[in-house]
Amino acid sequence: MGVEGASLKQSTFAPSLAPDKLSEAFEHSITWEDDLWRADPVDVPEIHAKARQKFNDLLTAVTSGRGYHMQDRILLFHGQSGAGKTHLLRALRTDSHRTGQSYFGYAQMTPDVQNYADFYLRRLVHSLEKPYDPDRFGESALSRLTNRMVLDSEVISSEDLDKLRDDTLDDKQLAQLILRLADQIVACEKFQTQELDINIVRALLYLQRRDPRIDQRVRQYLNGRNLTAIAHEAVSALDPNDGEDRAFEIIKALGALVWTVDRAALVFCIDQVEDLRFFDNAEDRFQRAVRDLIQIANRLTNAIIIISCLEDFYGQVRSLVAQSYIDRIEKSGPVLLRESRTPEEARLIISKRLAYHSEVNGDGLSFPDASQFFGPQFFEEFGGLSTRRLLEHAQSRLREATSTEGDDREPEPERPSFISTLAQALGQAIGFNDEPDAPGSLSAVQFREMWERFANESEAEMPADEGELVDILSGALQLAREEWNRAIEITTKRLELGDELPALDLTVRHRTGFANDVRIFICNGKTQGGALKRQLDKVLTSMQGKPCFMLRASDFPPNSKNQTAQALRKFRENGGRQLLVPIPEWERMMTVREFTAHHRGDASMTQWLEGAKPLSSLISITHLLRLDLLGRPVPRLVAKEMDDPQSSLDGFDMLSNEQARGANPNGNDSGLPANDDDLPMSVILDEDGSYGASILAGRENGMRGPRPVTLNKSVLKRHAAFLGGSGSGKTTLALSIIEQLLLRGIPAVLIDRKGDLASYANPEVWRSSENETPDRRSEREKLADAIDVAVYTPGRASGRPISITLLPNGINELPDHEQQLLANLSAAALGEMLHLKNSATHQKQSGVLAVALRILGSLSTNEVTLADLIHLLEDEHPELTDQTQRMDPSGKLRRDLVAQLDSLRLRNAALFEGGGESLRMESLLGLGRYQRPNRTRLSVIYTGFLGDNENILFWVSQFLSEALRFCQRNPNDELQAVVMFDEADLYIPANAKPATAEPLQSLLKRARSAGLGLMLATQSPGDLDYKSRDQITSWFIGRVREDTALRKLKAAFQSESGLDPALALPGQTVGEFHLVQEGLVRPIKAQRSLIGAEQVPFDRIEQLAAETRGTDERQLRLFDVR
Repeated sequence: MGVEGASLKQSTFAPSLAPDKLSEAFEHSITWEDDLWRADPVDVPEIHAKARQKFNDLLTAVTSGRGYHMQDRILLFHGQSGAGKTHLLRALRTDSHRTGQSYFGYAQMTPDVQNYADFYLRRLVHSLEKPYDPDRFGESALSRLTNRMVLDSEVISSEDLDKLRDDTLDDKQLAQLILRLADQIVACEKFQTQELDINIVRALLYLQRRDPRIDQRVRQYLNGRNLTAIAHEAVSALDPNDGEDRAFEIIKALGALVWTVDRAALVFCIDQVEDLRFFDNAEDRFQRAVRDLIQIANRLTNAIIIISCLEDFYGQVRSLVAQSYIDRIEKSGPVLLRESRTPEEARLIISKRLAYHSEVNGDGLSFPDASQFFGPQFFEEFGGLSTRRLLEHAQSRLREATSTEGDDREPEPERPSFISTLAQALGQAIGFNDEPDAPGSLSAVQFREMWERFANESEAEMPADEGELVDILSGALQLAREEWNRAIEITTKRLELGDELPALDLTVRHRTGFANDVRIFICNGKTQGGALKRQLDKVLTSMQGKPCFMLRASDFPPNSKNQTAQALRKFRENGGRQLLVPIPEWERMMTVREFTAHHRGDASMTQWLEGAKPLSSLISITHLLRLDLLGRPVPRLVAKEMDDPQSSLDGFDMLSNEQARGANPNGNDSGLPANDDDLPMSVILDEDGSYGASILAGRENGMRGPRPVTLNKSVLKRHAAFLGGSGSGKTTLALSIIEQLLLRGIPAVLIDRKGDLASYANPEVWRSSENETPDRRSEREKLADAIDVAVYTPGRASGRPISITLLPNGINELPDHEQQLLANLSAAALGEMLHLKNSATHQKQSGVLAVALRILGSLSTNEVTLADLIHLLEDEHPELTDQTQRMDPSGKLRRDLVAQLDSLRLRNAALFEGGGESLRMESLLGLGRYQRPNRTRLSVIYTGFLGDNENILFWVSQFLSEALRFCQRNPNDELQAVVMFDEADLYIPANAKPATAEPLQSLLKRARSAGLGLMLATQSPGDLDYKSRDQITSWFIGRVREDTALRKLKAAFQSESGLDPALALPGQTVGEFHLVQEGLVRPIKAQRSLIGAEQVPFDRIEQLAAETRGTDERQLRLFDVR
């Protein structure tokens, strides 16, 4: 089994996929500490499954209350370099934080430490300051802990909480209030059984003030440091940090609170333990480190300790460590993390990375089978390698394929690709140059290790003076520019607006042509006493029409009716953006600047900066420099707003037309992720709107009076969501927008689950009511004259059925990789119907289905049906036999699939053999030969006749497949159609992955390039998956009262927009919504639809569907209401 000389067949590459671009999928072969706090999108759960299961079993036991009786709460993970130890810790944190079962602490044993208890405490607090949710940048774990402590109504009354957060109190009054509230907390029934450290309770109460000056002191206190007399005045309720065991006491107090308020485990991990070898007396250091970990486990019954180290190092120190320590470490059984991957694991790793690379690029669901790039036996070739070496080898293979291509083109200068640069900006990829290091210089990896050690030992503290913060930010922005070589040019200019309001102007120019000029204000004034309000008043007079950011080191005050909150709303309404820059980010900027200053003359410094990008991983820097856009051409909407054309940017290497075409060979953005370009505030506010381009959503329901709120049609290309409980008016609002689009010639498709949207075909609802105004009746009659309604009933032949196909018509005309995508999609949907799971046999059956469908797609000029698939499997097609020989050498899998598919066909005859019209988007939208003169098509697809949810999901997945085909073949810059999914939580749920989830997520990304706007409506916002939130620009959020939904909405929107769902949403009446767009929040009273959606009986739907068949004139008389 050789790995060096294997060849790569060029003919197997899909035409539009270049192997040099694919190599970027394998860049991230090392997991660093910065990666730990966010989910890994390419994690493969099957890797180290035994270790994951052992941790999950222990976590379940601890969180169920059995930790007190368990002594084996220390886990030892050991393995060779490259086995994936740190990656595993990242995965464990991600999974346990997603379920809310743990608070995770992490420490790398790289620094020279004298007192490990103090070190563990500092690293625990550092970990708790990271965002709790691994999928979003929301509240930190520490904020989550303090918020959950005070929001319990049994502990603190709402009046006391409001006083704590908002009242103007001097230091003494605040201390007296906190002393009283802390006494109430520790004395209440819920906390009586816990031996809480009352000083830690007081410290967390101080954080509710959202005052950076206080937050900084609380951080020092939680880190076990004593405060100076002057610093202590601001937090005088806190007793001094005295005593040798103070670090253990604080850790225990935090762990006890974690259990009491969240019933969660406190997990603490030490990693890179083998780095102790770089110090004298490594064995003694290891023993002291383990001793203090055992102390933590002894003091906290909800503590789980993980020790991760190299196998050989543990073998070296084991014989020199006290036996009692060994017994505790190994009581649960050491877990060996095997470094070599099996062929199946190699296949999963490579396939997952290719699929994610495709998803980020917007190319669809997944790339073709990895064997097309690495050869049919690639998984055996890669088997036996460690994960790190496997990724490096895959990347090397693809780069070799590029370098040996047989063309004679001059090589273009290497330029960072979008995926590489974006991934690095978000801390998800580390790509170092392959150039040899200069003699005597340090490698980039060595620099990274030096940086980790320097950062761990740093004692940088954010200064209280806001003027100094301007200097820190300006210096960090300039240093971040160096992380991108010549890809960015920036200028900063400090503004003199008075001591109370530090500010600077920032000009950003990307090499790709993007340009932005913003004004930045730093507003750390106290919420209480008017300091922040005074800053805001000055901000509002200093914006001068520029895009503005307001930076703050503590949480912004929640939406309320006080003057500060009103000033914040006015700032947002004027186009301002709030940006939380927590204290650790400020200190990170200071630490990076100090580190680079120490090593400025080193030849490897630039290489390390460009590879590691330590500042670009900060969300604040990413926002301010728009690093998410780096490597992308300027969108037209942005270009129109720019004062300075892109043609004269001094010092930039502008992209040639050839380079631009190389980045986007199709000449359009259909292959790029949607909604990641900048949307000017003037477009969101529809400042230049007109009747033909604007849609009335409602009227503003706020301080500025009932001003109309309109939507630009180009904004609707970026999709909209309508959330609200039953009776909130969300469907009425969505239909009002759709009606206006229909009057402007934009067709619509409504996916109707309940039968109320079929009202548009019911003549009774079109008749006028007694209290109706003449204008409203006239508008409804105008709508009746303008539309062509068709009702479809898949699954019911006596109505107007649509035939179900496995692959859409015309698939053979698509590029090979598009054919493979649709085949994979259909195979996944069929797998759901056949209940294929993750077993090896089922995975092989899924593979056979995908291959068979791809062959059918390439051969067929018409739709591919279930009968076609069964015949192909039965007929032993030679190409199918050849391509599945390794998976199914005996043909048993194919024979089993024939039996299962035939049984599926017989059980669901109405679904697969109900006949009907072909499933074509052109027909549903009334385009081309399906168009009726002077009419705009409104198609209502009622899914109730399909039966159970399984059948509905299968049918909708095929509809989504057809919509993806339509988008590929019909690019359009303008909005040309909309599709509404009612009760969308069925299709894209939060806690499941049905056959509709991936294609709908893909369609959200790709539909915009075809001018297809998606509208998602749900009365269960708590059940909706918000991972695709960034693909949806307009969110209409109505009355919501369910706690789970409010928590999810808070996590999704509060940090960006300042909207506090718990305060704003439950009290809304019918038709009242908050419209959230790109951080801008506007309360509105929705425009009513002309037609009221009322439940239509099933038999009536069937009758109406039959009446809309054909092209005769009966439908016109259906709407003759005069």
